[in-house]
Amino acid sequence: MVRLLPRLFTTAAVIATTVAPSLPPAAAADTDLSDRLTDQILQIYRRDFTRQLDSEFEQHKKALGETETSERANRLRVLLKQRADTYETLEEFDRAEADYNARIEVRPLDPSVYSDRGYFYMRQSRYSDAARDFITGSRLQPYDAIFSYGAGRAFARMGAYDDSLEQYAEAIRLAPNDGLPRLSRAEALLELGRYVEARADYDRALTLGLPRAPDRYFAFFGRGYDLTRLGDYEGAVRDLNAALRLRPGMINALVWRGYARERLGQRAGALDDYEAALRLSPNDGWIRASIKRMRS
Repeated sequence: MVRLLPRLFTTAAVIATTVAPSLPPAAAADTDLSDRLTDQILQIYRRDFTRQLDSEFEQHKKALGETETSERANRLRVLLKQRADTYETLEEFDRAEADYNARIEVRPLDPSVYSDRGYFYMRQSRYSDAARDFITGSRLQPYDAIFSYGAGRAFARMGAYDDSLEQYAEAIRLAPNDGLPRLSRAEALLELGRYVEARADYDRALTLGLPRAPDRYFAFFGRGYDLTRLGDYEGAVRDLNAALRLRPGMINALVWRGYARERLGQRAGALDDYEAALRLSPNDGWIRASIKRMRS
């Protein structure tokens, strides 16, 4: 079973202050001082928090000293992962990476550490490093689809879609009842203009089931777009309707539904979609031209 790790949301505070042109100079100076003081407070908090985190980690690590080797290794990997997650949340990325590296040095080796570090690299947009980790993990644990799936995602992010297709095919072989590798392969096929094959993978992914709502949105949106390329505009509208029920107001889904409606001769519906999209992106020239075309 493919286990796609959740994204980690960054919680580092960002304070933005907008100064109106009519604000007196003294008030503006006070605002700048307030921003500097706030930033200093945040830096002090981060430094104190990481110092406390390191101290607690060393205490836990010391407490593991007398435990049996394999149990100690497992618990040490858990502690390192928890600290790495916290560092990443604090945007202390070098420290987070150091903890991921340390997990790989813990013996006996657990191959899953390569998938964890691979997804960390994915979140850092270091796709070649991520691909290397996923491939290393697949060699150590060739029957776990998470590695071939992760490698496929990394290659796709690099634009190496042919390589990603090979990895997705292996993930599908290892996890034939998981819809997620099918969905990702459909997206890669779409990028390559292989619309008929993409349609088949979208169909299969939706049949197998996608538990997460965001994945279902991308499945319906992707297949809807794919159907516009295949000229099945009625099918495209059905899928884009489903996508917009999951994520109302998504501009790409509105634009392509408008296009499909336009091709079907549904001028009022197409105009509604284009106008809704223009409200979200008022400077988009293509949307403006489409509205003008609908009104002429």
